[in-house]
Amino acid sequence: MAGLFVLTGVLLALGLAPLPHSDWLLYWESAGDPAAYERGGVGLWLLAVPKALGLGPVLASLVLNLAAGLLVLWIAWMLGQGRRQGWAILTCAYLFLLAPYVGIVQLDMIAAAFLAGALACLLRSLDAPGRRRFQLAAVALLAAGVSTKPQYALLAWTLVIVLALPAWLRRRQEPWAPALVGVLLVGSLLGYALDNGLRGLSGRSEALRTSSAVTLYAGLLVSRTENCGYWSPEAARAAREDKDKSLPLAIRDRLAAQPPIHWRAVIWCKLPQVLRPPAFSLYWLLEAPSVKSRVAASPSRMVQEARYQRAIDAERSLYGVVTFLLLLGVAAGALLAWRRGHRFAALVPVAWVLSFWAVHLVFEIQGRYFLGMYLLAPLFSAFALAAASRRPSPGAVECGVTPYIPPEPTR
Repeated sequence: MAGLFVLTGVLLALGLAPLPHSDWLLYWESAGDPAAYERGGVGLWLLAVPKALGLGPVLASLVLNLAAGLLVLWIAWMLGQGRRQGWAILTCAYLFLLAPYVGIVQLDMIAAAFLAGALACLLRSLDAPGRRRFQLAAVALLAAGVSTKPQYALLAWTLVIVLALPAWLRRRQEPWAPALVGVLLVGSLLGYALDNGLRGLSGRSEALRTSSAVTLYAGLLVSRTENCGYWSPEAARAAREDKDKSLPLAIRDRLAAQPPIHWRAVIWCKLPQVLRPPAFSLYWLLEAPSVKSRVAASPSRMVQEARYQRAIDAERSLYGVVTFLLLLGVAAGALLAWRRGHRFAALVPVAWVLSFWAVHLVFEIQGRYFLGMYLLAPLFSAFALAAASRRPSPGAVECGVTPYIPPEPTR
């Protein structure tokens, strides 16, 4: 499956050769240029390395995205050893659907790989000497992921709110629970601070309101009750109009401008798209302006467009099946952990999915915004079950948790 993922991604990227566009043109142009920084965090500086070596945007994105995908596959295999291997297979299936995306200059897969690495380090910290070192590595990787994609800050804070009390209540039965919440909180705050610090150094602090915060305007504050939750010129214009107001004041004024029934209608309109977001990988590849113009100029344009439409229809069907299986896998993992008495472990993967849904009921909807939800959901399930099977580490007494003491052998 890993080889199929690599081969498909390479063939599509080199065959169609999409040039940077939209947000990804900004990433490519600002990679390695601190004065042009607007967003991208650590991932943007990773992109600067192949760019500095003279690689073009397609090759640079292939190098980084394939490396990120293979890293996620390796972590899925590591977390999913033994009876948990089914979750690794689900990760492979979703990564295969992302293969058309690996030739596009984007940072979504890189950010997800950082979070996967944080889970691996956190699990390693439970029963390894020098566990503090692994916890710090988990914090650093989470911070790198959040700086690359600030969406993960919102998700991490939602997770902290949901998991903090259960982690405290279950700290003796599942002593790894407080560590997970602590890594989420500290890593997300550091990543958010890093992104904002880099933006401040470049003199583009206002971009948080005029570009990043437009997702709030598109997702809710100026969203209509039809074609709801998507980016629109009206949302970008409204964000610019409100840039002189504090964000809480701007939110209050926008919400007060419509009756509560309007906002309920917007949320209700968005709900089906949040619960079942659209496939996106092949669409973003085929809709790249360079690809579209080449197809439009081709003598066989009609044939190629029909072929592309069949491919997109097939992707949509496969995406629906894999989406169902991923959510079923999360439910199965939660049920298995619950039946074994690991209440906090059962909550973790479910909370990961619910946090995505909650955040995007308010913020802008795009299919690619759910990449991390589906790609990492099986990893969260496997992590929770693997962590639940671990004995408390000898250093757990430092956190106020009674260490595991094996019983005396019977004579």
